[in-house]
Amino acid sequence: MPVLQKRILLDIEGTVCSISFVRETLFPYFLRSIPAVLQLHFSANPPPDLQPYIDAFPPSTRKSYDVLHNHIRELTLSDKKLSELKALQGYVWRRGYEIGELKAPIYEDVYDAFNIWLCSDDIKKKRQIYIYSSGSTDAQILLFSHTEKGDLTPAIQGYFDTVTAGMKQDKTSYEKIAGIIAAGEEPNNILFLSDNVKEIEAAKEAGLEAFVVDRPGNAPLSDEDRQAHIVIENFHTLL
Repeated sequence: MPVLQKRILLDIEGTVCSISFVRETLFPYFLRSIPAVLQLHFSANPPPDLQPYIDAFPPSTRKSYDVLHNHIRELTLSDKKLSELKALQGYVWRRGYEIGELKAPIYEDVYDAFNIWLCSDDIKKKRQIYIYSSGSTDAQILLFSHTEKGDLTPAIQGYFDTVTAGMKQDKTSYEKIAGIIAAGEEPNNILFLSDNVKEIEAAKEAGLEAFVVDRPGNAPLSDEDRQAHIVIENFHTLL
């Protein structure tokens, strides 16, 4: 294993927590909750903090409760990476986290790594941690601040999403992130970890180091993928 970079950029789904948490917990929670949220919007006294999230959707989809609800449900079931959808999901999930209905099941080895990278007395083991996910930065912060073992946000230096950085399979997104977190340095001073091979390829094209994370439940990797990329099964490999 090469010497570990001082800056580590992390994907979330399939990397620090299971894909099933998003698919089987967060998305169903959003779909169960969104009818009541939209009813509030179309009520006589809609919550002011909700209005910007609804206004972000095209006017043609906001004509009525039914039209908007069907539009949002279809986008969610299709897993569309639209900024307005991701922002509204974050709004709904925030309430779920705050009232204790949602807790993020972070992998145990991620807790171990964060503890060492943040708290180690050995300066050589300290790392700067950044997050890059298709979910909104608000949703990312909510997830890491409401894990099953408490608040992990003190360990994280910054967050990026498709609005602030760009799409995750685009080379330019990683170039932009590198320019922000490692300005004036070579991009290979950043290590990106993700379960998605196309994201790994885009990061490498931008000059970053990038490893594929192969977790239980992730999409299977081909022999070609394993030959082309460094593959790790958990973060203990990096410690």
